[in-house]
Amino acid sequence: MTGAGKKITVLFVIALIFIFFRLYDIQNPFSTNGIDEGIHLLQAKMVSSGYNLYSELGGDQAPLAILTFSLFKGNVMVARYLSFSLFLVASFSSFLISARIKNRKAGVLTVLILALDFTLLRESRLASLDLFSASLLSISALFFILYIDNKKIMNVALASLFLSMSCLSKMIAAPFALIITLIFLYRTLKERNFLHISAYIVFFILPFIPLLLVFTPQELMEGMLFRQMNRGFDIFSKLSFLLFIGPGFIYLLLIRKWDLNNKKIAFLVTWLLSLLVFLMIQGRTLQHHFVYVVFPAAILTSIVLCDMDKSLKGKALLASFVAFNAVLSSSLILTAPHDLAYDTADEIEGIVPDDYMVISGNPLVNVLSGREVPPNLTNLAYYHYPPTEPSDVIYWLKKGDVGAVVLYWHLADMDEVRQYLNESGNYTMYKVIEGRGQILFYGIKPKFSEDRYVIYVKKDLLKPGP
Repeated sequence: MTGAGKKITVLFVIALIFIFFRLYDIQNPFSTNGIDEGIHLLQAKMVSSGYNLYSELGGDQAPLAILTFSLFKGNVMVARYLSFSLFLVASFSSFLISARIKNRKAGVLTVLILALDFTLLRESRLASLDLFSASLLSISALFFILYIDNKKIMNVALASLFLSMSCLSKMIAAPFALIITLIFLYRTLKERNFLHISAYIVFFILPFIPLLLVFTPQELMEGMLFRQMNRGFDIFSKLSFLLFIGPGFIYLLLIRKWDLNNKKIAFLVTWLLSLLVFLMIQGRTLQHHFVYVVFPAAILTSIVLCDMDKSLKGKALLASFVAFNAVLSSSLILTAPHDLAYDTADEIEGIVPDDYMVISGNPLVNVLSGREVPPNLTNLAYYHYPPTEPSDVIYWLKKGDVGAVVLYWHLADMDEVRQYLNESGNYTMYKVIEGRGQILFYGIKPKFSEDRYVIYVKKDLLKPGP
């Protein structure tokens, strides 16, 4: 083996180590995406029980990922392993793209960058709709690159199919899908290649067909699009970009001039910029959204690094990126706090019978305890449409079917709910579970949350004392 071959092997081994190291203690992620994971898994669990995602549960995301999670009844660990598996497939797709555009070393560098990227690290330890969609987009991109090389109809069909599935997992992929579709249609019409246009359109529509057997077109439009347009605008959230580019400082190499005459490079730049611009102009830009631009950024960066192969600057940048992120990822994974949602779920499971509902500010408690929630209360986040009001919660408390209420996150800030629980005479404070929580990100400021679960239980369910 040559010296260059040994170097590539070492880099590949390092990449593999940090890819699979993220599986360590995956039941306790060091950072969550707020309560989004719990919301989507709870909705998946209730969909598996026969609820309609949009008309009954008020879902406000594209359905494909949630429907996939519903096949496993929203099981937390299965869904997290599925996210990890999709990350593996997307990393391999990115390897093939880099190797096809440049060489095998570029492919290995791409995998190394993806293995150490901070955004991917946290999302691949969660049941993440963003990673689900971004991974499918990476697979689609591979078939687009193959189609550029050889105009095989199967390549364009599969590229279109995975592009459609990415959009149906989360609509953030839509801007890239729209731009690349317009470019493709223009070029193929110009070449009068009607067979390829037809294949592209048919395979893009194909994933919608089974969904139309489950949902009406109005439900899909409402859930996928219209409910996403009522979240307001938060300029402070744009600082999340610094949390993406900080640990991933090697991406700054992308400022170097791109050869846009190369159709494959032009495709990658379109992939990167169409999504990055959209992320920065949408209402709320959160750190986990940048998982969409990691894959094209890593591919372009690896190509630049190959061109800097003999440069001391290139070697120093790569070495510092690996060292910094190796320490960062190791320290975060090894010091991840125990998730108190498990303890809270154990308490609920031990005291609330199966036929009672539970209202929890962290829906993960419902998933872990196996207790359903009133269907219009699956999403208790701060920002969603229609917003959850205290009166919505109190309505169900008055009905008497709720065995316990867990005050946490947005629900803990509803003073009217707390007041009702204390004054109604039907519920009593049962237990408070508190301790260090996950790392949360407010703009550029990361900090550990102080988790506090306040459990109220229906008095009828408590055994009388001796």
